[in-house]
Formats: sequence, C-alpha cells, structure tokens
Amino acid sequence: MAFFMLENLKEIGHFSRLHGYSGKLVISFIKEKSSILNKETTIWVQVSGIISPFRIQEIKELNKNKLVVSLLNVNKIKAEELKNKSIYINPIDINLPDEKFDKNNISGYSVTNQNNDILGNVNSVIDIKNNNLIQIYINDIEVLLPFNKQNIILLDHSKKLVKVQVPDGLIELYTDE
Repeated sequence: MAFFMLENLKEIGHFSRLHGYSGKLVISFIKEKSSILNKETTIWVQVSGIISPFRIQEIKELNKNKLVVSLLNVNKIKAEELKNKSIYINPIDINLPDEKFDKNNISGYSVTNQNNDILGNVNSVIDIKNNNLIQIYINDIEVLLPFNKQNIILLDHSKKLVKVQVPDGLIELYTDE
C-alpha cells in the first residue's frame, strides 16, 4: 500500500453535516461534480493529524454538488467526528481536468523503484489503452516500465518524482546482454 501525504492528495470538498441517524454524511464539493466519486473511490480525511483512508459503502446524490455517503465502519459517533472535515482524493484514482495532476505530463521526472533506487528520468509516457508505459533510458538503453495505478507507488509533482513498483527481472531483460 502506498504512503500518502496531504501534498499528494487533492481536496475536493468537506463533510458538511450528518444525514439521518445512522452515520451517513453529506459531502459538499468545492468545484468538482459529485459524479467523480463512486463506491470504488477511496476518500482521505485528516483525523487527529493523520491522513486516513475511508471506503464508500453507499452513495446517493442529494443535489448537483452534494452527495450522501455511508462509509465502511463509520457509525453515528465516528460520523460526528468527521463532520466539517475536508475530504481528499488521490488524483490518480480519477480523471480530474486539473493539468497539475495529469499523470501523462511527467516528462523529465525522476523515476525510482520500490527500493528507492534511482532508475533515470522519464523520457516520455507511451499511452496505450489500459497499458501505459514510462520510457526511460538506462546506460543509453531504452527501458519501458508499466505505468498504471496499480504500479504507481508515489507521484509527487512538487519533487518531480515518480516511484513505481518494478516487476522482478524486468530491467534485467533490457540491460543484460
């Protein structure tokens, strides 16, 4: 599981109030449409100084920029604690129009593997449906790495850094003669 810091997440709104008596919460969005969230989306909330993930169990539209959600393992008492807290998402999980979070706009970023070994810099992102690849060069040899949300450990735009899970033996396929 990836470690997330607040800088890597995008604020989309806040829990404005409780809805009913069973621990459901109303999400008020800043400018995104409520349709960006679904049951598959993980939302992040800063609780007691720690950014914590929450899974959506049930989701219902209240109006164009508000949703009523039921979160997994959140009862009325926990929901009361979450009221008025900001909600964040990992921009990689959904397609936001904000170019700052465009996963394909990473040319020149440093690439590290899961062990923090520096592999090189992104030359380009090869956009293939359901199989994006990062093109880097190691000792003047082209290396193509998988670049999808399962393989991205960290994408830090402020540090121009991409940390990816590299399958065992993949780099050696390219670099060993």
